Amino acid sequence: MTETVCLPCGPILGSDIRIDTVLLQRIIDGPCPIYVEVRGRETAPALVLLLGLGMQLDEWPRPFLDKLARHFRVVCIENRDMGRSGRCGPDKNAQDAALGGHASQVAYSLFDMRDDVMRVTRELNLPRFAVVGFSMGGMIAQLVAAKAGDRLTAFAQICSSAGEAEAPIPAVTMKRFERVAKGFETDAEMVAHLADDLIWCAAPSPVSPSEAVDLATAMQKSGFTTGGYGRQLSAITSSGDRTEYLQRITAPSLVIGAEQDRCILPESSHRAHALIERAELKMFSHTGHSLEAYILDDLEMWLLGALGLSP
Repeated sequence: MTETVCLPCGPILGSDIRIDTVLLQRIIDGPCPIYVEVRGRETAPALVLLLGLGMQLDEWPRPFLDKLARHFRVVCIENRDMGRSGRCGPDKNAQDAALGGHASQVAYSLFDMRDDVMRVTRELNLPRFAVVGFSMGGMIAQLVAAKAGDRLTAFAQICSSAGEAEAPIPAVTMKRFERVAKGFETDAEMVAHLADDLIWCAAPSPVSPSEAVDLATAMQKSGFTTGGYGRQLSAITSSGDRTEYLQRITAPSLVIGAEQDRCILPESSHRAHALIERAELKMFSHTGHSLEAYILDDLEMWLLGALGLSP
């Protein structure tokens, strides 16, 4: 099933309304410690959320998480090498042979990041769960969904790939990503570059310069490092062909794409839709690589329907 949705652009960060729904903050031990936040009732259906390259948990719009927590036990995972999770190398300047280099030279792969997620689900005693991933998080979610088997209740990816061996990232975007991985002389220089990237990647979705600077400053203060960013980028570029894993996903699935996505080629969403059995596809027009409120509202309604829950 394919659907193209045409909607006006909305704000990337959502409203300022905040409800304190965090019930648990925890570090999950393992090869790389993973920070998690859990919202919602312990008896509610579990939903695991995964973010993209260089992103931190605070980048999930808070109103979205609060709404989900009314229906789900929401498990937000901070990927290794970012935010409050553990580091897998130096905090600065991961621009080395790992970027686009030989697989033996990289610190870890998307499969290792998948195993982080599986470890979290075991430690939190989640016998069954749904998983949603944005961008790189969608790539990890694909591998989680393939491995989880009957434990998986639903799967969704937003602005992500189809498991291609060569990441479907345009050359101009890859240059931007590699520039971040090289590191910066000062925090101010890093914030300025990250803010510019936030605006550029989200276009045509609107992000104002002041909003972008505020978000980039928050990222820098809460654990963003160029070393972690570079190693995550290496995981994306060196994890090989994963298309067969998408074909193993049998749970209800939704592929969401953005027709003006500058970071991951939109046609990759179409390829993912073709690979995943009985998946639905929704392509949003006038939308860039961003967590728009209208996309997340649509995702919430799909999740409720897929799991047979009342709105």
